[in-house]
Amino acid sequence: MCGIAGFWFKSNVPEAAQQWLKDSVTSLHHRGPDDSGLWFDSGVGLGHARLSILDLSPVGHQPMVSRNGRWVMVFNGEVYNFREIRKDLEKLGHTFLGTGDSEVVLEALAEWGPGAVRRFVGMFAVALWSKADRRLYLLRDRLGVKPLYYGWNGSSLWFGSELKALRAFKHWPPQLDRSAMVDYFRYGYIAEPRSIYQNVFKLSPGHWLELGPEGETKIEPYWSVLDSALTRRQGSENELADELEALMIDAFRYRMISDVPVGVFLSGGIDSSILTAILQRHGGQRIKTFTIGFDEAAFDESPHAERVARHLGTEHTTRVLKLSDAMHIVPKWGDLYDEPFGDDSGIPTLLVSQVASESVKVVLSADGGDELFSGYNGYTGMFAQRRKLAAIPEWLRTAAVAALQPLPIERIDTLLATQGWPAGINHRLRHRVIMPFAKIRDRLQTRTMGEMFDQALAIWSDAELRRLLGWNGHAARSNCDIYPGEDGEKLCLWDLHHYLPGDILTKVDRATMAVSIEGREPLLDHRLVEFAFSLPFRFRRGTRGPKHLLRKVLYDYVPREYLDRPKQGFAVPLRQWLGDMRGLIDQHLEPGLIAAQGIFDAKVVRCLLARFRAGDRLAEQKLWLLLAFQMWQARWMSH
Repeated sequence: MCGIAGFWFKSNVPEAAQQWLKDSVTSLHHRGPDDSGLWFDSGVGLGHARLSILDLSPVGHQPMVSRNGRWVMVFNGEVYNFREIRKDLEKLGHTFLGTGDSEVVLEALAEWGPGAVRRFVGMFAVALWSKADRRLYLLRDRLGVKPLYYGWNGSSLWFGSELKALRAFKHWPPQLDRSAMVDYFRYGYIAEPRSIYQNVFKLSPGHWLELGPEGETKIEPYWSVLDSALTRRQGSENELADELEALMIDAFRYRMISDVPVGVFLSGGIDSSILTAILQRHGGQRIKTFTIGFDEAAFDESPHAERVARHLGTEHTTRVLKLSDAMHIVPKWGDLYDEPFGDDSGIPTLLVSQVASESVKVVLSADGGDELFSGYNGYTGMFAQRRKLAAIPEWLRTAAVAALQPLPIERIDTLLATQGWPAGINHRLRHRVIMPFAKIRDRLQTRTMGEMFDQALAIWSDAELRRLLGWNGHAARSNCDIYPGEDGEKLCLWDLHHYLPGDILTKVDRATMAVSIEGREPLLDHRLVEFAFSLPFRFRRGTRGPKHLLRKVLYDYVPREYLDRPKQGFAVPLRQWLGDMRGLIDQHLEPGLIAAQGIFDAKVVRCLLARFRAGDRLAEQKLWLLLAFQMWQARWMSH
């Protein structure tokens, strides 16, 4: 795992460009503290910060030039099947100096061009420069495990593993993308291809970007899970379970390839338990496992993780996350996530990464199981709601909406927000009158799973955002109706393309890299993803619940009674924490500051704070998103 950065200027290269790149690589030191390097040509620069995982010798230094001298590469990530690819290349006459994967990746790209990524099993973000025809390629892995940002203004391109690396280049004015802000406040993260800045983008997973010598750009996909989702795998339940187990054994073993110690995040849930169990039995070594617990029993999964660890015989470490730990992490939030990011489970993820970093340099995380095998609790509620709505005659739904539509629900809510009435009265009126009418009206208007899912995901509704931002228009995101298959399939595909890379993988990448360890995602081996989405949906979420086939495999490793409990998720005691963050809240949401910034309606912010203090649980997540945004704003936009 490493950090990469670079630039391309069509002409008029700024004199400071080389220094900017040096500063950019320095900003990524936490991603690669072991080594760094720079390479320059006319109008082009590539930079690299190295975290040594495979082939710890100087042979792995980057930027790296191909043996034929044509190609120059910086590479972040791991290609686990590099030994097999190396053998193929050796048959074609290639020779190698080292034992790691970077050299193999470069020679594969030199031999087969950018299309070589289709041979790779792994996670990667690559920048590749062709000296022969002066073309730059940016390539990102299939699922988006490794981040890659780039800016483009028509005459220059600059890129990096994190947005802070792009901020080191001083030729562009960072300006907020208001559509990205709407995405953030609705969903808690900003999904590809947007970033928080205008003219700065995330390269979408499974795509590469090609930049020609005259500035002509082309972005194209090289992989899509939909190719698998359009075909259905045949076989009995036992046959498919055996095939799934064999795939997992192979994928998980690959993620153990390392020249440094490796560990596993273990929550005691289905996904982390099957990862740990398979590696403990088939990995050839005793596994180190790490868990975060909470003082608050309702949020604490550590007893479940410890029970699984004892059964499997892992070398287990549990650390309890205390309020003081959270208070130490939260003020750094704007720097850790260098665009607005609202997933509060990033706090325990950072702490468990810190714990792991004390004994390993690589850690495996079992993300992706919910997307692959339909595991999220919210799916069940939406299926039930969809069935209820489908049972209502269309004429009755139309009549009900027509009766509710004229009611000035949002106007009344706005009036409550600005009248300065006691918070308790506002709270009761909203929850007993305003919100029930609004929910009934909005639900009756949904006609598809996509509309229902989009409504359910929203933390701030469209109406609330209009009041908060004073802005009515934004580029709408498409919803899950764009995907094929039954409703459950659509939800999984949506989360795989949006929530997984935009939230989950961003969280794990930043948390692990902040403490200079490499995070790997075994369940996101693209072969496993293709297998899961080619299954008939009943094997993913059957009559006995979610993750049906995954559970069937796991019960051969861990007793059923250790695992059959309601899904808990990586939740945190947010209300208590926010209550103890009064100093941060007063600092970043102070009315005079909000008014001076001119981004948010100060009355709406003041009312939200009053609702939170009155015990309105619906205000908690909204308030956290505001605080997280303001901490980011203070770090990156106040200079």
